Amino acid sequence: MSLYAWNTLNSKSDEPQQDVKVTITNGMTGTEIGNLLQNKKVIKNALIFRVMIRKQGVESDFKPGEYTLKTNTDYDQVIKVLTEGPPVRYVDVTIPEGWTIKQISERIAAHTGINREEYLQLVTAGQTGIDYPFLKDNGAPTKNLEGYLYPQTYRVEKDTTAEEMVNMQLGEFQKQTANLNWDAVNALDRTPYQILIIASLIERETRVDSEKPIVASVIYNRLKINMRLQIDATVQYALPEWKEQLTYDDLKVESPYNTYKYAGLPPGPICNPSYSSIEAALNPTTTKYLYYVLDKDNSGRHVFTNSYNEFLNAKAQYQAGQREQKLLQKQDEYQQDYQQQQMQQPADTTDLPLN
Repeated sequence: MSLYAWNTLNSKSDEPQQDVKVTITNGMTGTEIGNLLQNKKVIKNALIFRVMIRKQGVESDFKPGEYTLKTNTDYDQVIKVLTEGPPVRYVDVTIPEGWTIKQISERIAAHTGINREEYLQLVTAGQTGIDYPFLKDNGAPTKNLEGYLYPQTYRVEKDTTAEEMVNMQLGEFQKQTANLNWDAVNALDRTPYQILIIASLIERETRVDSEKPIVASVIYNRLKINMRLQIDATVQYALPEWKEQLTYDDLKVESPYNTYKYAGLPPGPICNPSYSSIEAALNPTTTKYLYYVLDKDNSGRHVFTNSYNEFLNAKAQYQAGQREQKLLQKQDEYQQDYQQQQMQQPADTTDLPLN
Protein backbone atom coordinates (compact mmCIF):
# COMPACT_ATOMS: atom_id res chain seq x y z
CA MET A 1 0.00 0.00 0.00
CA SER A 2 1.40 3.39 -0.99
CA LEU A 3 2.00 6.11 1.60
CA TYR A 4 -0.66 8.22 -0.10
CA ALA A 5 -3.26 5.43 0.12
CA TRP A 6 -2.34 4.75 3.77
CA ASN A 7 -2.68 8.41 4.70
CA THR A 8 -5.97 8.64 2.84
CA LEU A 9 -7.48 5.63 4.62
CA ASN A 10 -6.04 6.73 7.96
CA SER A 11 -7.45 10.25 7.72
CA LYS A 12 -10.73 11.30 9.33
CA SER A 13 -13.78 12.21 7.29
CA ASP A 14 -15.36 15.63 7.42
CA GLU A 15 -18.77 14.05 8.11
CA PRO A 16 -20.30 14.90 11.51
CA GLN A 17 -19.80 12.20 14.14
CA GLN A 18 -22.71 10.17 15.49
CA ASP A 19 -23.02 7.84 18.48
CA VAL A 20 -23.24 4.13 17.70
CA LYS A 21 -23.63 1.08 19.94
CA VAL A 22 -20.96 -1.59 19.52
CA THR A 23 -20.93 -4.92 21.36
CA ILE A 24 -17.65 -6.83 21.65
CA THR A 25 -18.23 -10.44 22.70
CA ASN A 26 -15.85 -12.94 24.25
CA GLY A 27 -13.63 -14.69 21.72
CA MET A 28 -13.93 -12.13 18.93
CA THR A 29 -10.77 -11.88 16.81
CA GLY A 30 -9.08 -8.66 15.78
CA THR A 31 -10.33 -9.23 12.25
CA GLU A 32 -13.93 -9.64 13.40
CA ILE A 33 -13.71 -6.54 15.59
CA GLY A 34 -12.19 -4.52 12.76
CA ASN A 35 -14.94 -5.59 10.35
CA LEU A 36 -17.60 -4.73 12.93
CA LEU A 37 -16.11 -1.28 13.52
CA GLN A 38 -15.93 -0.61 9.78
CA ASN A 39 -19.55 -1.73 9.26
CA LYS A 40 -20.60 0.60 12.07
CA LYS A 41 -18.54 3.39 10.41
CA VAL A 42 -16.50 3.87 13.58
CA ILE A 43 -13.35 3.45 11.46
CA LYS A 44 -12.80 3.82 7.72
CA ASN A 45 -10.82 0.66 7.06
CA ALA A 46 -10.65 -2.69 8.91
CA LEU A 47 -7.30 -3.60 7.32
CA ILE A 48 -5.55 -0.57 8.78
CA PHE A 49 -7.12 -1.37 12.14
CA ARG A 50 -5.73 -4.94 12.03
CA VAL A 51 -2.28 -3.73 11.04
CA MET A 52 -2.20 -1.20 13.88
CA ILE A 53 -3.36 -3.58 16.64
CA ARG A 54 -0.83 -6.23 15.55
CA LYS A 55 1.94 -3.62 15.47
CA GLN A 56 0.94 -2.47 18.99
CA GLY A 57 0.54 -6.06 20.22
CA VAL A 58 -2.94 -5.46 21.64
CA GLU A 59 -5.00 -7.84 19.49
CA SER A 60 -5.89 -10.00 22.52
CA ASP A 61 -6.30 -7.10 24.97
CA PHE A 62 -9.75 -5.91 23.92
CA LYS A 63 -12.36 -6.09 26.69
CA PRO A 64 -15.78 -7.56 25.88
CA GLY A 65 -18.83 -5.47 26.62
CA GLU A 66 -21.12 -2.77 25.32
CA TYR A 67 -19.55 0.43 24.02
CA THR A 68 -20.95 3.74 22.86
CA LEU A 69 -18.52 4.90 20.17
CA LYS A 70 -18.58 7.66 17.61
CA THR A 71 -18.45 7.31 13.85
CA ASN A 72 -15.33 8.54 12.10
CA THR A 73 -13.05 8.10 15.12
CA ASP A 74 -9.26 8.08 15.10
CA TYR A 75 -7.85 4.52 15.09
CA ASP A 76 -5.62 5.08 18.11
CA GLN A 77 -8.54 6.46 20.11
CA VAL A 78 -10.72 3.44 19.27
CA ILE A 79 -7.91 1.03 20.23
CA LYS A 80 -7.40 2.88 23.52
CA VAL A 81 -11.13 2.66 24.41
CA LEU A 82 -11.38 -1.05 23.55
CA THR A 83 -8.30 -2.00 25.57
CA GLU A 84 -9.47 -0.02 28.62
CA GLY A 85 -12.87 -1.71 28.51
CA PRO A 86 -16.43 -0.41 28.55
CA PRO A 87 -17.55 1.96 31.30
CA VAL A 88 -18.85 0.03 34.30
CA ARG A 89 -22.54 0.62 34.75
CA TYR A 90 -23.80 0.17 38.29
CA VAL A 91 -26.57 1.12 40.67
CA ASP A 92 -26.41 1.74 44.41
CA VAL A 93 -28.89 -0.46 46.28
CA THR A 94 -29.55 0.29 49.95
CA ILE A 95 -30.73 -2.55 52.19
CA PRO A 96 -32.12 -0.98 55.40
CA GLU A 97 -31.50 -2.50 58.82
CA GLY A 98 -34.19 -4.91 59.94
CA TRP A 99 -35.51 -5.85 56.50
CA THR A 100 -36.59 -9.40 55.72
CA ILE A 101 -35.53 -11.60 52.82
CA LYS A 102 -38.83 -10.85 51.11
CA GLN A 103 -38.35 -7.09 51.32
CA ILE A 104 -34.72 -7.33 50.22
CA SER A 105 -35.56 -9.51 47.21
CA GLU A 106 -38.19 -7.01 46.05
CA ARG A 107 -35.79 -4.06 46.26
CA ILE A 108 -32.94 -5.88 44.52
CA ALA A 109 -35.23 -7.00 41.69
CA ALA A 110 -36.63 -3.46 41.33
CA HIS A 111 -33.22 -1.78 41.06
CA THR A 112 -31.07 -4.37 39.28
CA GLY A 113 -31.42 -6.97 36.56
CA ILE A 114 -31.42 -9.78 39.12
CA ASN A 115 -34.40 -12.12 38.98
CA ARG A 116 -36.34 -12.09 42.25
CA GLU A 117 -37.24 -15.79 42.22
CA GLU A 118 -33.67 -16.81 41.49
CA TYR A 119 -32.43 -14.65 44.35
CA LEU A 120 -35.07 -16.07 46.72
CA GLN A 121 -34.11 -19.61 45.77
CA LEU A 122 -30.49 -18.89 46.67
CA VAL A 123 -31.17 -17.25 50.03
CA THR A 124 -33.85 -19.66 51.22
CA ALA A 125 -32.52 -23.01 50.02
CA GLY A 126 -28.80 -22.41 49.58
CA GLN A 127 -26.78 -23.32 46.50
CA THR A 128 -23.30 -24.42 45.49
CA GLY A 129 -20.92 -21.46 45.38
CA ILE A 130 -22.12 -19.93 48.65
CA ASP A 131 -19.64 -21.12 51.25
CA TYR A 132 -18.54 -19.10 54.27
CA PRO A 133 -16.94 -20.20 57.56
CA PHE A 134 -19.67 -18.59 59.66
CA LEU A 135 -22.29 -20.73 57.92
CA LYS A 136 -20.56 -23.91 59.04
CA ASP A 137 -21.14 -25.32 62.53
CA ASN A 138 -23.27 -22.30 63.45
CA GLY A 139 -26.02 -24.43 64.90
CA ALA A 140 -28.49 -23.54 62.15
CA PRO A 141 -30.99 -26.28 61.25
CA THR A 142 -31.56 -24.71 57.84
CA LYS A 143 -29.77 -23.25 54.82
CA ASN A 144 -32.02 -20.20 54.92
CA LEU A 145 -29.85 -17.06 54.96
CA GLU A 146 -32.31 -14.80 56.78
CA GLY A 147 -30.21 -12.83 59.26
CA TYR A 148 -26.97 -13.01 57.25
CA LEU A 149 -27.87 -10.58 54.44
CA TYR A 150 -26.07 -7.63 55.95
CA PRO A 151 -27.86 -4.25 55.77
CA GLN A 152 -25.68 -1.94 53.74
CA THR A 153 -25.56 0.14 50.55
CA TYR A 154 -24.21 -2.06 47.78
CA ARG A 155 -22.79 -0.90 44.46
CA VAL A 156 -24.22 -3.43 42.04
CA GLU A 157 -22.74 -3.59 38.57
CA LYS A 158 -24.78 -4.32 35.49
CA ASP A 159 -25.10 -8.04 34.76
CA THR A 160 -24.40 -8.99 38.39
CA THR A 161 -25.89 -12.43 39.01
CA ALA A 162 -28.06 -13.46 41.93
CA GLU A 163 -25.24 -15.59 43.30
CA GLU A 164 -22.78 -12.70 43.06
CA MET A 165 -25.25 -10.46 44.90
CA VAL A 166 -25.69 -12.97 47.72
CA ASN A 167 -21.94 -13.45 48.00
CA MET A 168 -21.55 -9.68 48.18
CA GLN A 169 -23.96 -9.53 51.13
CA LEU A 170 -22.45 -12.50 52.94
CA GLY A 171 -18.97 -11.08 52.40
CA GLU A 172 -20.13 -7.84 53.98
CA PHE A 173 -21.55 -9.76 56.96
CA GLN A 174 -18.21 -11.52 57.42
CA LYS A 175 -16.28 -8.26 57.17
CA GLN A 176 -18.49 -6.21 59.49
CA THR A 177 -18.97 -8.81 62.25
CA ALA A 178 -15.44 -10.25 62.31
CA ASN A 179 -14.36 -8.10 65.28
CA LEU A 180 -17.33 -9.05 67.49
CA ASN A 181 -16.70 -11.26 70.50
CA TRP A 182 -18.27 -14.44 69.17
CA ASP A 183 -16.59 -16.40 71.98
CA ALA A 184 -19.32 -14.96 74.22
CA VAL A 185 -21.71 -17.60 72.85
CA ASN A 186 -20.21 -20.11 75.27
CA ALA A 187 -20.90 -18.02 78.38
CA LEU A 188 -24.38 -17.25 77.08
CA ASP A 189 -24.96 -20.95 76.36
CA ARG A 190 -26.10 -20.14 72.83
CA THR A 191 -25.03 -21.04 69.31
CA PRO A 192 -23.92 -18.31 66.85
CA TYR A 193 -27.19 -18.87 64.97
CA GLN A 194 -29.25 -18.33 68.14
CA ILE A 195 -27.32 -15.11 68.73
CA LEU A 196 -28.41 -13.98 65.27
CA ILE A 197 -32.04 -14.89 66.08
CA ILE A 198 -31.89 -12.82 69.28
CA ALA A 199 -30.25 -9.95 67.38
CA SER A 200 -33.11 -9.98 64.87
CA LEU A 201 -35.65 -9.74 67.72
CA ILE A 202 -33.75 -6.82 69.23
CA GLU A 203 -33.61 -5.10 65.84
CA ARG A 204 -37.38 -5.20 65.45
CA GLU A 205 -38.09 -4.21 69.05
CA THR A 206 -36.12 -0.96 69.28
CA ARG A 207 -34.31 1.51 67.03
CA VAL A 208 -32.51 3.13 69.99
CA ASP A 209 -29.00 1.69 70.04
CA SER A 210 -28.40 2.47 73.72
CA GLU A 211 -31.48 0.40 74.64
CA LYS A 212 -30.52 -2.69 72.69
CA PRO A 213 -28.40 -4.35 75.41
CA ILE A 214 -31.30 -3.82 77.85
CA VAL A 215 -33.82 -5.37 75.43
CA ALA A 216 -31.35 -8.24 75.07
CA SER A 217 -31.36 -8.69 78.84
CA VAL A 218 -35.17 -8.97 78.87
CA ILE A 219 -35.03 -11.69 76.21
CA TYR A 220 -32.35 -13.65 78.08
CA ASN A 221 -34.18 -13.22 81.40
CA ARG A 222 -37.39 -14.61 79.92
CA LEU A 223 -35.59 -17.50 78.24
CA LYS A 224 -33.92 -18.36 81.53
CA ILE A 225 -37.26 -18.92 83.28
CA ASN A 226 -38.96 -20.43 80.22
CA MET A 227 -41.29 -17.42 79.93
CA ARG A 228 -42.80 -16.78 76.51
CA LEU A 229 -41.14 -13.89 74.73
CA GLN A 230 -44.46 -12.54 73.37
CA ILE A 231 -42.80 -10.32 70.78
CA ASP A 232 -45.24 -8.83 68.26
CA ALA A 233 -42.64 -8.79 65.48
CA THR A 234 -42.45 -12.60 65.51
CA VAL A 235 -46.19 -12.73 64.81
CA GLN A 236 -45.81 -10.21 62.01
CA TYR A 237 -43.12 -12.44 60.49
CA ALA A 238 -45.47 -15.43 60.65
CA LEU A 239 -48.32 -13.62 58.89
CA PRO A 240 -48.56 -13.56 55.06
CA GLU A 241 -48.49 -9.75 55.02
CA TRP A 242 -47.33 -7.07 57.45
CA LYS A 243 -50.21 -5.42 59.38
CA GLU A 244 -50.42 -1.94 60.84
CA GLN A 245 -51.93 -3.33 64.02
CA LEU A 246 -52.19 -6.91 65.22
CA THR A 247 -55.50 -8.36 66.43
CA TYR A 248 -56.02 -10.95 69.16
CA ASP A 249 -56.74 -13.49 66.42
CA ASP A 250 -53.36 -12.70 64.87
CA LEU A 251 -51.68 -13.60 68.16
CA LYS A 252 -53.17 -17.09 67.82
CA VAL A 253 -51.67 -17.77 64.38
CA GLU A 254 -50.24 -21.27 64.14
CA SER A 255 -46.53 -20.87 63.50
CA PRO A 256 -43.31 -21.86 65.28
CA TYR A 257 -42.40 -18.17 64.96
CA ASN A 258 -45.35 -17.15 67.15
CA THR A 259 -43.71 -16.40 70.49
CA TYR A 260 -47.15 -15.77 72.03
CA LYS A 261 -47.95 -19.48 71.58
CA TYR A 262 -44.55 -21.08 72.00
CA ALA A 263 -41.82 -20.55 74.58
CA GLY A 264 -38.19 -20.22 73.57
CA LEU A 265 -36.69 -18.66 70.47
CA PRO A 266 -38.33 -18.79 67.04
CA PRO A 267 -36.64 -21.28 64.67
CA GLY A 268 -34.76 -18.58 62.76
CA PRO A 269 -34.07 -14.84 62.51
CA ILE A 270 -37.06 -12.66 61.67
CA CYS A 271 -35.01 -10.03 59.83
CA ASN A 272 -31.47 -9.09 58.92
CA PRO A 273 -30.13 -7.19 61.94
CA SER A 274 -27.64 -4.36 62.23
CA TYR A 275 -24.21 -4.53 63.82
CA SER A 276 -25.46 -2.86 67.01
CA SER A 277 -28.19 -5.48 67.47
CA ILE A 278 -25.76 -8.38 67.00
CA GLU A 279 -23.37 -6.71 69.42
CA ALA A 280 -26.17 -6.31 71.97
CA ALA A 281 -27.15 -9.98 71.62
CA LEU A 282 -23.56 -10.91 72.44
CA ASN A 283 -23.29 -8.40 75.28
CA PRO A 284 -26.62 -8.09 77.15
CA THR A 285 -26.84 -5.77 80.12
CA THR A 286 -27.28 -7.53 83.48
CA THR A 287 -30.80 -6.69 84.72
CA LYS A 288 -33.86 -8.31 86.27
CA TYR A 289 -36.22 -6.75 83.74
CA LEU A 290 -38.93 -8.94 82.25
CA TYR A 291 -41.14 -6.31 80.60
CA TYR A 292 -40.93 -3.13 78.56
CA VAL A 293 -43.34 -0.76 76.88
CA LEU A 294 -42.95 2.40 74.82
CA ASP A 295 -42.44 5.55 76.83
CA LYS A 296 -45.35 7.97 76.93
CA ASP A 297 -43.16 10.80 75.57
CA ASN A 298 -43.23 9.31 72.02
CA SER A 299 -39.43 9.38 71.86
CA GLY A 300 -39.26 5.79 70.67
CA ARG A 301 -37.58 4.79 73.91
CA HIS A 302 -38.99 2.21 76.32
CA VAL A 303 -39.81 1.90 80.01
CA PHE A 304 -38.41 -1.32 81.49
CA THR A 305 -39.95 -3.01 84.54
CA ASN A 306 -39.34 -6.00 86.79
CA SER A 307 -42.95 -6.80 87.62
CA TYR A 308 -46.13 -7.18 85.63
CA ASN A 309 -47.94 -4.56 87.74
CA GLU A 310 -45.22 -2.02 87.00
CA PHE A 311 -45.56 -2.90 83.32
CA LEU A 312 -49.34 -2.37 83.41
CA ASN A 313 -48.85 1.03 85.05
CA ALA A 314 -46.30 2.09 82.44
CA LYS A 315 -48.57 0.80 79.67
CA ALA A 316 -51.52 2.78 81.05
CA GLN A 317 -49.39 5.93 81.08
CA TYR A 318 -48.34 5.31 77.48
CA GLN A 319 -51.95 4.75 76.36
CA ALA A 320 -53.07 7.90 78.20
CA GLY A 321 -50.31 9.83 76.49
CA GLN A 322 -51.41 8.48 73.13
CA ARG A 323 -55.02 9.54 73.76
CA GLU A 324 -53.85 13.00 74.76
CA GLN A 325 -51.67 13.20 71.66
CA LYS A 326 -54.60 12.26 69.41
CA LEU A 327 -56.83 14.85 71.11
CA LEU A 328 -54.23 17.58 70.59
CA GLN A 329 -53.82 16.51 66.99
CA LYS A 330 -57.58 16.76 66.39
CA GLN A 331 -57.63 20.22 67.98
CA ASP A 332 -54.80 21.34 65.71
CA GLU A 333 -56.61 19.97 62.65
CA TYR A 334 -59.85 21.73 63.67
CA GLN A 335 -58.02 25.02 64.17
CA GLN A 336 -56.28 24.72 60.79
CA ASP A 337 -59.59 23.94 59.05
CA TYR A 338 -61.23 26.94 60.73
CA GLN A 339 -58.43 29.28 59.69
CA GLN A 340 -58.59 27.95 56.14
CA GLN A 341 -62.35 28.59 55.97
CA GLN A 342 -61.89 32.15 57.29
CA MET A 343 -59.31 32.87 54.62
CA GLN A 344 -61.62 31.60 51.86
CA GLN A 345 -64.67 33.66 52.94
CA PRO A 346 -65.14 36.97 51.09
CA ALA A 347 -64.63 40.11 53.16
CA ASP A 348 -67.77 41.85 54.53
CA THR A 349 -67.84 45.31 52.86
CA THR A 350 -71.38 46.43 53.80
CA ASP A 351 -70.14 49.03 56.29
CA LEU A 352 -67.33 50.38 54.12
CA PRO A 353 -67.80 53.93 52.71
CA LEU A 354 -68.49 54.19 48.99
CA ASN A 355 -66.00 56.02 46.82
